[in-house]
Amino acid sequence: MAYVAFASAKASPGVTTTITALAATWPRDRDLLVAELDPAGGDLGVRFDVATEPGLVTLAAAGRRQLDGPTLLGHTQPLPFAGRPGTDGDAEGAVRRVLVGPVAADQAGAALAALRGGLPGVLSSLGADVLVDCGRLDPGSAAHDVVTEADLLVVVARPVVAEVHHLAARLSGLRPKALSLLLIGDRPYSVAEVADAVGANPLGTLPVDDRAAAALTVGRSDGARILRRSRLLRDARAVAEGLAAWLLPPPPVRPAAAPATRPPANVPADQPPRPRRRRPDPVPTGANPPRPKHFRRERHEERR
Repeated sequence: MAYVAFASAKASPGVTTTITALAATWPRDRDLLVAELDPAGGDLGVRFDVATEPGLVTLAAAGRRQLDGPTLLGHTQPLPFAGRPGTDGDAEGAVRRVLVGPVAADQAGAALAALRGGLPGVLSSLGADVLVDCGRLDPGSAAHDVVTEADLLVVVARPVVAEVHHLAARLSGLRPKALSLLLIGDRPYSVAEVADAVGANPLGTLPVDDRAAAALTVGRSDGARILRRSRLLRDARAVAEGLAAWLLPPPPVRPAAAPATRPPANVPADQPPRPRRRRPDPVPTGANPPRPKHFRRERHEERR
């Protein structure tokens, strides 16, 4: 299987809320693991009032002896919002689990440093879809290996000039396997404009919906009604379905039937098969433009 890493360049555009919305709307028939690997500290434990152990810290202690898929899964917990009305977390038979990160940045950094080098391979080996919260793309981040080895890196940003410049500068030093952009808000620039500026493929846009985000993360008495009518979850469901389809492994290749006649004389009988093509980004847009690309707009063009 593959895993998708989510990160931002500066400020707090809502990486954790984005992953929460995607997890809440993930296809009902697919197992899912959310891994909170933010070196600045995790938020899910506080937001959902759950214990941080078992979690990333206990995994780091156990990983000194052995780090593999069963060990990692043994330190996860059920997703707190599984079964919440208005979400798809109550799928019968589907597994929804989370690896909770500690709140303190020093604990998170130490745990990631202890697991550095082993996490990417373990995340790729799990028989489930994996969404990873890597926080900010700071230089020297303890989650750098997880970001660069991800099958897809999704950068989350808001469409404002300052964040676009910071994002382009951060991405200029990274070489991810595949890169997509997810915007929070659609003004004053579109996802296509920003993606062209930073050299990424446009994945989509999520609306700024504080009420739905609060109902999803901290809970509200009228949360079920808000989530059912929420544009945030509706748009997140479309993005989640696209990502899940991209993560779906290709069907097995059936061996070709033996030819009825002998091959032409100019084609060797032991000719090796053609190499398999690499999977495209979830929303292919052709070749990525040169990176980074200057993005200059006047301040007065930014509209709320």
